[in-house]
Amino acid sequence: MGPKRRKPIPEEALAFIHRVACMQMNLSDAYMFLACLYSDDTTMTSFGAYSQDKASMKWSCAKNILAYITERGNKVCIPEIQRPEIDTHSCLQCAMAILNMENELTEILHDLQDVALTVKDNTTITFTKELIYSQRRNEDRLAWEIVELKRKEELAQKENDKNKRRLKGTRKKPRR
Repeated sequence: MGPKRRKPIPEEALAFIHRVACMQMNLSDAYMFLACLYSDDTTMTSFGAYSQDKASMKWSCAKNILAYITERGNKVCIPEIQRPEIDTHSCLQCAMAILNMENELTEILHDLQDVALTVKDNTTITFTKELIYSQRRNEDRLAWEIVELKRKEELAQKENDKNKRRLKGTRKKPRR
C-alpha cells in the first residue's frame, strides 16, 4: 500500500492557501531586497543578516505550503508572481513596506482560518494555526527592529547635527 492520502483541500480554502504561498514568496523577495540595502552598511550588519535569514525562511515556508497542497492531493496553481513594489530610498521605508506586507499576510491567514472553520477542514485549521503563530512572532520582531532602526536614525541625526554645529563654530580666522 502507498502512503495514506488525506482528503483534498476544499476549493474555498485552496484559493487562500495559494495566496498565502504567493505572499510568502513576495516577502522573501522583499526581505532579500532589504538585505541588499544593508550589504554596504557595516553598522547595520545584524539587521542585514536578519533580513537575509528571513528571506530564506519565507521562501522555505512557501515551499512547505506548496508541499502541503500536493500532499493533500491538490494541484498547485498559484497566480503569476511579481516582484514586490518597494520603491524606497531608505532602509526604514523598506522595512515599513515589508511590515505592511506582513500585516496583509496575517489578514489572509485569518481569512483562511475562517474559511477552514466554515468548511470544517480540521487539517487546514491546524496548519493555519501554526502559520498564524509564527506570523505573529515575525510581525512582532519586525516591528521591534523598525523601532530600533528609528532610534538609531534619530541618534545618527542628532550626532550629525552636533558635528555640524561644532564645525561651524570652529572656522579659522584668516591670517593677516
